[in-house]
Amino acid sequence: MIKKNLMIQTLVLVILSTLSFAEPQKKPDVVFIIVDDLNDWIGVMEGHPQSKTPNLDALAKSGVLFTNAHCNAPQCGPSRTSLLHGLYPKSTGRYFNSTRRPAFFGDQPMQGITSPNAPKNAVILQRHFKQNGYRVVSGGKVAHGNNTLKGQVDEYLNRPQDVRGNFTDNKANLWGEGGPHNHPDEQTGDYKVGQWAIEEWRKASEKPLLMTVGFYRPHRPFNAPKAYFEKFPLETIQLPPIRTDDLDDLPSYGKALARSNAHKDLFKPRTVHEQILHLGGEKEWKYMVQSYLACINYVDTQIGRLLDELNENPRKRETVIVLTSDHGWNLGEKTHWCKAAIWRNTTRVPFMVVLPGVTKAGTRNNQPISHVDIYPSLCDFAGVPKPDHLEGRSILPLLKDPSATRDFAFLSYGPQNTAAQSERYRYIRYEDGSEELYDHQKDPHEWTNLIGDKKHQTMRKKMRARVLSFQED
Repeated sequence: MIKKNLMIQTLVLVILSTLSFAEPQKKPDVVFIIVDDLNDWIGVMEGHPQSKTPNLDALAKSGVLFTNAHCNAPQCGPSRTSLLHGLYPKSTGRYFNSTRRPAFFGDQPMQGITSPNAPKNAVILQRHFKQNGYRVVSGGKVAHGNNTLKGQVDEYLNRPQDVRGNFTDNKANLWGEGGPHNHPDEQTGDYKVGQWAIEEWRKASEKPLLMTVGFYRPHRPFNAPKAYFEKFPLETIQLPPIRTDDLDDLPSYGKALARSNAHKDLFKPRTVHEQILHLGGEKEWKYMVQSYLACINYVDTQIGRLLDELNENPRKRETVIVLTSDHGWNLGEKTHWCKAAIWRNTTRVPFMVVLPGVTKAGTRNNQPISHVDIYPSLCDFAGVPKPDHLEGRSILPLLKDPSATRDFAFLSYGPQNTAAQSERYRYIRYEDGSEELYDHQKDPHEWTNLIGDKKHQTMRKKMRARVLSFQED
């Protein structure tokens, strides 16, 4: 008995000795990729049947694809400000790229903090990781404004300028932009961003790495090397599904928003959509769709070069990858173009996560999440403490437990134009009190406004109450 106890004690001492000298678990490298103006037109999201995005599709299939993810403000500046600070627009004070008031707007503020509980002294995501022991590099368009991240990171690359001219023909779209050109990929902006990111990735260091990379296409100008356009012959292009009576059940505020173009009157009295049809009818519309598809395929190729490089980690650490877009984009749905609205097409974004040891390849999650959740999520993924100012919620519980649920994501186009997105429904309330309600399970294109439907009044009241509470908080 004494001999047996002695053996047990010896075994325990060996185990404790092994544990005491074990190397502490290394923090992972984190790669965050944001694409500009990319909606759900990627293969795995089936936003357009002709889209070719093999690299984005492969990334999504290697981890978790969130199919109900949204930006918190549908324009570049406010979206990225919200994301990088982990705060809603009501707490950053930035709702729009431009503070010029559209004619149909009421007297809601065009800028400035509107939340009485807005946190103070918020630390931007990159600086927080640097303060917690990470080597931080950022390149391309990650923030909106060249100087936002300069000085906040260890290495910084401003977005390279696009190549100009050398187009294959004299065709130009309504914005005066040429389409296919004869420049090689190596001379284009997003290729240079990808190459910079690859070179930064190859650098060895004792510190873990946070890399934030911004790819610019499919943002305008709608041009790319000719090989990408040739994959989408103009005569084969399919237009987005629309209904000619789509605006009939919208309130007047919603109709005005559909006809607007982000505080600009470029083609007055025509809207962007009317101008496209005026220039060449459906053929011109197809040219615009072709251009967008070509630019998506081009940026997918550039992102793919970086993703291939991430297969080998020079720091011998696990690699976390998160990819999203800053907002969605309309290409004629609801007769609307570009961003700057709060329907599904305008706010919905690709959102994919690869978290070693947690995510299961090929998983899809339809819980409502938004960009304000990215900051706390990256902290959890990296084992970095979350700062107190964050207003979003980490999505780590959704990754660990596929049955976990969320209630609403809140999206803003002005302090009093707010949408609430649930797993199934979208409710919109405008500053004049008018409303819209859509059932995405039955109506993914938002063709039928259910706000007056008697069967949906309980849902209407519930979501209205939550939106008003969100606006007031």
